[in-house]
Amino acid sequence: MLNFKKMRIKKRLTTGFVLVSAITSVASILGVVAMMIISTNYADALVNYGFSQGDIGKALVVFADARSATRGVIGYQDEATIESLTQVHDTKKADFQEYLAALEKTLITDVERGYYESALVSLDDYWRVDAEVISIGSTTDPVKSEEAQALAADQLDPLYEAVYSSLAGLMTENVDTGNSLAVTLDTMRNILIFAILAIIVISVVISTKLGNSIANGISKPLGALSERFRLFSGGDLASAFPETDTEDEVAEMIKEAGSMADNLNVIINDVSYLLGEMAVGNYAVNTKLEDKYVGDFTAIVTALRKMNRQMNETLKQIEMASGQVSAGSSNLAQAAQGLAEGATDQSASVEELQATIANITAGVEKTAEHVEESYRQAKQYATEADRSREEMEAMMEAMKRINETSEKIENIISEIEDIASQTNLLSLNAAIEAARAGEAGKGFAVVADQIRKLAEQSAKSAVDTRELIEGSLLEVEGGNKAAERAANSIEEVVKGMKLIADSSKELSTISAEQATAMEQAESGVNQISEVVQSNSATAEETSATSEELSAQAISMNELISHFTLRDDI
Repeated sequence: MLNFKKMRIKKRLTTGFVLVSAITSVASILGVVAMMIISTNYADALVNYGFSQGDIGKALVVFADARSATRGVIGYQDEATIESLTQVHDTKKADFQEYLAALEKTLITDVERGYYESALVSLDDYWRVDAEVISIGSTTDPVKSEEAQALAADQLDPLYEAVYSSLAGLMTENVDTGNSLAVTLDTMRNILIFAILAIIVISVVISTKLGNSIANGISKPLGALSERFRLFSGGDLASAFPETDTEDEVAEMIKEAGSMADNLNVIINDVSYLLGEMAVGNYAVNTKLEDKYVGDFTAIVTALRKMNRQMNETLKQIEMASGQVSAGSSNLAQAAQGLAEGATDQSASVEELQATIANITAGVEKTAEHVEESYRQAKQYATEADRSREEMEAMMEAMKRINETSEKIENIISEIEDIASQTNLLSLNAAIEAARAGEAGKGFAVVADQIRKLAEQSAKSAVDTRELIEGSLLEVEGGNKAAERAANSIEEVVKGMKLIADSSKELSTISAEQATAMEQAESGVNQISEVVQSNSATAEETSATSEELSAQAISMNELISHFTLRDDI
């Protein structure tokens, strides 16, 4: 028995379609088999009974024609007619025997075969007597004709009746058997029609029930799940999800939806707990369900953690600021008291400051004159240093050209070394050829030896020259570096002298401005005296304000103490 509740939707539908298709296929196969049986039996009925009846009828007709021809042969007195009837007799006899042979193939039952064999036995005697009658009566002699007619009446006619009776009995048997087979075929056809209709009805009933079962198994849980999702979208996370006794995708969907609702409920409760704790001032609270915040839910816990840390940091800063304000207000109160006490002393100091400023003004004017002289000298030295830098650059260019010339000489030495090497190789070849020439080549060998020595000396001189030039190049390179360092130093000196000149110019300008400022300072000291008196009154007010600020800082510390803050940020 198939358990559709434990099947997946795809397998359930596939199994249902396969089952309906199987039932329909069975009906089709039964119909085909029955049609094959009926058609086979019908063909057998036609061949063995319908066609055989025609063969029996044709055999009886030609057998009767053969008998009539025999009668004509023994009845007529004309030789031509006798001969013609004899030919007709033979033809009809041959046709009869052909029909009879074909009829033998259609015999099935023992009764049919009995009639057929009885006809054959009678036929043997009939054809024997028939031949004797024709032999006697095929003449124009009346006596012979009468004798033949008497023999036919006495012996041939009973045999004809026996053969005809056997063949007629065979035909009757075929007719009866054919009718019985027709009734059987009609009954089988009716049974087949009823069976096919019954299978069709059963298939429709089963497919209808199966379709309703599958549809209800899918639509009812989905309808209940849709209604639960409607409540779920309205914020109902506590109600239970519908239950189903299937094990298909719908059951998995309901299970996953329930799991999702449980996770959401857990997360919402955790978020409510965290916000509630922070609302009463507990910022040291942490979530205990970190593993539940996965996927897009990580944004929630991240935002809560960010808000918690930011509020915690803000409150910590407020706490620190309140402590600093408290300490600062105390210091400010003390400073304000000291400022009030020192304001009286400042008044006497201001008078002494006026005399001092007058002396400073005279010194500043004299300093301005000296600074102007320093500026002129620094500018002159800077010009000289700049000229030395240009000459040093010209020297560096000359050193660079010397370096390039030395490199060219080194290339020429390389070519000389190549020539010496080739000359040495040539002298070696000449010595080999002189040795081959024997006595005639001794003088040439001496010359080749001298050429070889000359090539070796040239190569040695080239090597010595290369070493000297390379030493010179190293010295030139060292000189270039020293010249470059000297040029850089002179350039730095030039820059320094220019800076000193610029600074001296600025100092001259500043000194002039300071002289003017000192004159203005004398008039400002009088105003300072008035300000000192005003500061004394302001210091007393500041002292009172700082005491009030200290009280506010204490109150702020008390408010911050109601919050529980975390130590780690």
